[in-house]
Amino acid sequence: MPGSDDQVDLDFKVKEQPAGSINAGMIGINASTNDYSKSVDLSYNDPYFTVDGVSLGGRLYYNKFSAADANIVDYENTTVGFRLSSGFPVNENNRLDFSLGYENNKLSQPNPYVQVDEFWKVYNGNLDGDNRMVFNTVDVTAGWTRSTLNKGQFPTSGDRQRVNAKVTVPGMDLQYFKLNAEDAHYFPFDADHKWVMLAKARASYGDGYGTNGDYEHVLPFFENYYAGGFDTLRGFKSNTVGPKALYYYNLSGNDVIQGTDSSVGGNALAVASLEMIVPTPFASETYQPQLRTSFFIDAGSVWDTHFDYSQYQNRCFSGCNYLMDYSDPSNIRMSTGLSLQWLSPMGPLVFVLARPIKKYEGDDTEVFSFNIGRTF
Repeated sequence: MPGSDDQVDLDFKVKEQPAGSINAGMIGINASTNDYSKSVDLSYNDPYFTVDGVSLGGRLYYNKFSAADANIVDYENTTVGFRLSSGFPVNENNRLDFSLGYENNKLSQPNPYVQVDEFWKVYNGNLDGDNRMVFNTVDVTAGWTRSTLNKGQFPTSGDRQRVNAKVTVPGMDLQYFKLNAEDAHYFPFDADHKWVMLAKARASYGDGYGTNGDYEHVLPFFENYYAGGFDTLRGFKSNTVGPKALYYYNLSGNDVIQGTDSSVGGNALAVASLEMIVPTPFASETYQPQLRTSFFIDAGSVWDTHFDYSQYQNRCFSGCNYLMDYSDPSNIRMSTGLSLQWLSPMGPLVFVLARPIKKYEGDDTEVFSFNIGRTF
């Protein structure tokens, strides 16, 4: 009060957070449907299960996936799963996360593509009465994250590294592992962090382990890696980059191979991006924090480390040029373009204009793409 002793005046500046950018609460229910997927997900997460920052969570989910509508070889996969997860901070910048999950997969038999047919031979004892392949697996995951980013959304300085591993428990219907590593660095050029260079990269690899009778376990084809789209190679349609399916058919009494433009994916992936973040034109200072404009160059490759080109080259009748794309990581695609991201009241929106500058026959490209729900 005026005239009172031992008191000071404090001035507060309150800046309103854009609506929709914070999701509070521990329980989440999500249902979504599109051309290729129908899913329901019930999740629980307590990020502060203990006062030391140990988290505890769980998920119960259902998904029906029609691969042909997602630019992938034709098959359907119905998945029901449950997962328990926990994590804890090691220090201010490092965190460890772990999870244990169970999953039931029911797959329809697709057309006799070479890669999928080989998988079918290994696991044909898993067929049910409806001629669907059924798998029950339990897996363990572990992850490490290190972050010195100055902000959770739209960071402008610092770096982040992530390493994740997943392995199914020995004795399960499917025995495989997957590894993933990501790295991102933000380099501001000015004191206000309006001009920032972003460099990021990702590498992934998966394979089977152990044997199933006379066969070696392999990475399931529905766990393959794909590139193209919002989070890998902008300017290419989702999942269309990399190995294409080979189709068995009979020609004058002889079994021959025909190349197709349907993606089948690979067990190895490498992508990288260089991005120049600039002030958004015509936006006032009030809206600049909610917008991010950038110019980018993307590059990446997907390949199959087990593919034997010599086994098929003499049997290929048509589409043989696709064979060269399987086991060669040097078949790199590249694109360049412009991205605008907006933290809108209904969630993050991303608009992209892009043009491929290096592509291969069979790649599907797109000039404009739109995404809602995630930022880069």
